[in-house]
Amino acid sequence: MTRLPHPSRAALAALLLAAAPILAPSARAAIEDGYDPAAAPVPSTWYAPVDPAARQADQAYVAGMRPHHAGALSMSRDYLADAGAGSPMLRALACGIIRNQEFEIGLLDEVARNLDRPPLQLDLGLVQLQLQPVATEGMAQMQRFLRSPMPGPLTAAVGPVTTRDVQFAKAMIVHHQAAVEMARGYLADPQARNGFLGLMNTDIVTDQTQEIALMRRIIAAYPGDATAVAVPPGMVHGMEGMQHGGADPHAGHRHGAAP
Repeated sequence: MTRLPHPSRAALAALLLAAAPILAPSARAAIEDGYDPAAAPVPSTWYAPVDPAARQADQAYVAGMRPHHAGALSMSRDYLADAGAGSPMLRALACGIIRNQEFEIGLLDEVARNLDRPPLQLDLGLVQLQLQPVATEGMAQMQRFLRSPMPGPLTAAVGPVTTRDVQFAKAMIVHHQAAVEMARGYLADPQARNGFLGLMNTDIVTDQTQEIALMRRIIAAYPGDATAVAVPPGMVHGMEGMQHGGADPHAGHRHGAAP
């Protein structure tokens, strides 16, 4: 009987080491809330089996979501610089959007860099494996990043709510709805298998849905007729390229109407 060669223990160990970031459970890996501030940063690379369709799905997602996040930053900065911005709660939310989405842009940039890296080649004897780097975990610890929480009634007052507040809230609701649709589109796409982006999109859906609800409460506190407050189309930034899985985030939204 001919004895077939078996992979060496060293090769199997290398495989398990490479696969660990794929398999390791992490409830909040995308924003990495649970790191130990006293520990030394130890970034780790996430890998996935080489799949051109999956890589293309990831690249298309990053190409759409990154400029969309950048649009949220410029919208928030424009609002905060406006003397008409009055709601303390909405101003606090805008500051949180800037801080949190700046960090997420860094995560998306790191995903893009990993997708451009050559695959890891593993020779296990009978089996040849190729693993594509897809993300880097540990950036929050490297940057000592702490996520800004959503403001609440104990940290900021809702009013007074101004016309500029209503404009910003309406515009950002449309913006957030597009991000939620794209995140859900990625999660529903059978070609999109990047576990790190999957966790990040779960966070986007959860966080931005809650922020939409908060902004609607702020709009409801406006003393005038909020439905009459128009939002110029140019006030909504970064909507170009916001498609994934055939979804059109612009469908059903009129910038001048109350979301």
